[in-house]
Amino acid sequence: MGSSWCPRCGAELIGPSAYDSDWRCSRHGRTLPLTVFEHLDGATMSHIRDRAEVPLWLPDPMPAGWRLSGLAAVGDSRSRLRATGVACRGPAPLGGEGEWLIVAEEPGIGWGAALAKTAVAAPPTVDSPAARIAVRGHPIPLWPVSDSEVDRSVYAGEAAGVWFWLISFPADAGYAVLEDLAVSDVRHRQVPAVESATPNLRLRPGR
Repeated sequence: MGSSWCPRCGAELIGPSAYDSDWRCSRHGRTLPLTVFEHLDGATMSHIRDRAEVPLWLPDPMPAGWRLSGLAAVGDSRSRLRATGVACRGPAPLGGEGEWLIVAEEPGIGWGAALAKTAVAAPPTVDSPAARIAVRGHPIPLWPVSDSEVDRSVYAGEAAGVWFWLISFPADAGYAVLEDLAVSDVRHRQVPAVESATPNLRLRPGR
């Protein structure tokens, strides 16, 4: 369905063998593989629904002009999927095209922080949250991550018992979270299938 990389750095992994049953990164050692899916179709959605241990969040409703542009997950057939992510593209608030990456992950995966290019390993909760989004009809606070690179904005929080990351390109595309953004878990709803010939590599760290 796609290619597999390290969720912390995006490096290609050494796959399991007869002598070692784990996936390994030359930099981070034993890890779970990140797969960026090539096709955004019914088969991919079913694969995620059947194996995901965490939500697969998608804006609901999708903002006008925005569309699903990528799907990815971290895990394998033994561990199931311990992190999921979507990419969405559409008109940025200040002009041009924007893109959102929305990641749900169990603590310790490190994918959201890698996409954000931040040293923050978990959502900060010290100061007042910058925004709230609706998750299953309930408001969830999000905090800004200030040490990310200037080409993106990053908000993080906790939803459904796991970390929630929203990374926006360019940085002003993140202003949408200050408005009425709501997300739903794709595992529990039907979404239109979208064909894609190439994987969205924004979902691979280091891009």
